[in-house]
Amino acid sequence: MAVCTVVKSIQNLTKYQLWKDIFDRFFAMLLLVVLSPLLILIAIGVMIDSPGKPLFCQERIGKDGRKFILFKFRSMYQNHDDSKYKEFIRKYVNENITSRLDENGKDAYELIQDPRVTRFGALLRRTSLDELPQLINVLKGEMAFIGPRPDIPFTVEMYQDHHRNRLLVKPGITGLWQVSGRRSCSFDDMVRLDIDYINRQSPALDARILLLTVREMLSPDGARDGAASQ
Repeated sequence: MAVCTVVKSIQNLTKYQLWKDIFDRFFAMLLLVVLSPLLILIAIGVMIDSPGKPLFCQERIGKDGRKFILFKFRSMYQNHDDSKYKEFIRKYVNENITSRLDENGKDAYELIQDPRVTRFGALLRRTSLDELPQLINVLKGEMAFIGPRPDIPFTVEMYQDHHRNRLLVKPGITGLWQVSGRRSCSFDDMVRLDIDYINRQSPALDARILLLTVREMLSPDGARDGAASQ
């Protein structure tokens, strides 16, 4: 009886993952078509605001450690110095600081990037519109709508063994961590939330996370706190 229950659970999970992949790709394609006028306008706005390409392309680590190129609308000046960002990430992962807030109560993760963020980029970040090009990643099967945020190789190199459990599923545009008070989470807390999602993933949980993400994006301060921003 126990063996049958396990087999049935595995079969149900496999069906869920199959239908989730089909839904994600279809909905991503639909949104890319419907939102194409908005995407074009944003791309033009990025290029008018600062010289350079409209898209920011960065190598990330996906499911099973596979590398892929993540797309975002560029919100920062080109050729910016990311040394402070890397130093913060090093402390966030290795020292397991319990909050992203600095001594003044501001989000250090965002604070260190502020001088390099363009005016139009700041608007895109507040509304999370800079994340829209990741629909391409979802359509290509590299990402899902719901899942752990994909880290850059620099961060993954610092992973401890249990952190690598985040790589068991496709990374997502949003996830349980993003709607669970991101600013008060240590790196290990974030990993625990991601693994909790992996263990409990279901259509009902995905729907709940999507609804919470929309709510956070529509709240005055929620876009960068609740939606995907990493």
